[in-house]
Amino acid sequence: MPDYLDCRGHVLNTHNADAAKAFDAGMRGFITWRTDAIALLDAAMAADPEFILAKLAKGWILQTARTTAFWPLIKDLLAQAAPLMENCDDRELAYFDSLTAAVNGRGVEAATVLEAMLVKYPTELLAHRLVQFELFWNGRAGWMRDIAERAVPAWSEDTAEFGCFQSVRAFSSEEAGDYEHAERCGRLAVEIEPTDVWGTHAVAHVHAMQGRVDDGAAWLEGLSGNWGAANQIGHHLWWHLCLMLLEQGDNDRALDLVTAQVRNPTSPLVQAMPAATIDLQNVASLLLRLELRGVDVGDHWGILGEICAGRTDDHANPFSSAHDMMVLAATGQFQAADRLLDNIRDFAATAEGGLATAYRAAGIPLCEAMLAHRREDYDRVVALISPIRHDLPLIGGSHAQRDLFYQILADAAHRAGRGELIPLYFDDIRRLGFDHVAQRTLYRDMSAGQAA
Repeated sequence: MPDYLDCRGHVLNTHNADAAKAFDAGMRGFITWRTDAIALLDAAMAADPEFILAKLAKGWILQTARTTAFWPLIKDLLAQAAPLMENCDDRELAYFDSLTAAVNGRGVEAATVLEAMLVKYPTELLAHRLVQFELFWNGRAGWMRDIAERAVPAWSEDTAEFGCFQSVRAFSSEEAGDYEHAERCGRLAVEIEPTDVWGTHAVAHVHAMQGRVDDGAAWLEGLSGNWGAANQIGHHLWWHLCLMLLEQGDNDRALDLVTAQVRNPTSPLVQAMPAATIDLQNVASLLLRLELRGVDVGDHWGILGEICAGRTDDHANPFSSAHDMMVLAATGQFQAADRLLDNIRDFAATAEGGLATAYRAAGIPLCEAMLAHRREDYDRVVALISPIRHDLPLIGGSHAQRDLFYQILADAAHRAGRGELIPLYFDDIRRLGFDHVAQRTLYRDMSAGQAA
């Protein structure tokens, strides 16, 4: 009989006290977006080499990075766990089966396995985090919300990590369009723990969707002192502040923050993981947003050029591939851009599962459109994105992140003399849940042109 329980009373299949302690600390590090989770799981495995859950949790954390660079290590961890599964419990089996599906490009299948496990273990916060990740990157916002809300009766203020669960609810509800509920849960999470970056993040998304620019800037500025111990989500929160600055017209400060906070190349976190996908996405999307508003970003694109040139064989996430293409095109690396396209086309043609489907349905034409936009082939941009614009959730990312692709589409239509399409795209953006579309920067000038 196992000797140890985690902080929520779930059995840990290890007889080693040090392993159990390190695992529980590692899980808290992961769910609170700290940098120490992997090191703590490594310590748990060192203390107990047969600790199945530590191996699977590490594999799952690596999977959340959405890069093929980690696929060999994830598959090795699964191979280490496989001979031990004869004595596993149902939670370990669920993590094993779901991770196997996810690393093989079947993220929706992985989510269904985790969802079933949460019916029996509704306070398993690791599973809540992971199922949210998988459904987020597969464009299933409503499903994401339903899983979190189904678990609510099992939680109380006395349950360990109650605040963290509120932040899960907040983000799922925001992406599903229930902004009032999302803001309430997110603010509760931050009230319980001011360093709760996921609750902070969910409320920032509400502000972005509702066009509450001043509120959003004040919210983020007021909490920015709490992000020092966070992993790359801290950089992403600065990115959210930059979105607010763009709407306030403070383009200079937004550009300054690209290397001061969004991705400071001298920071220990960036130096430890220079190719972190979320950092690359943040910088690329912010630079393009600035350029669309007429800002000269100087040599900022160059800070990512070499890194993205080394990612042309990475087909783990179509959202990331589109951002890699932005960088390759902006830095004039057109041969590398062609290699990226060849890789994702080959993958989409030969692989099965939701990941390959997402590339075929939206990822490939979107990457082609990013290249066409840089080459000022605006008619082609419209021809590529317009037919897939309702399929964009398949590539993953949030509404706020994917709005960049609508900005590019509207910009291309405007430059191609296809102004009659812009009201159509504005209607799409409103249906996605954005308020005050015609008053937002970039869109505002196009709206004025249509009115004239």
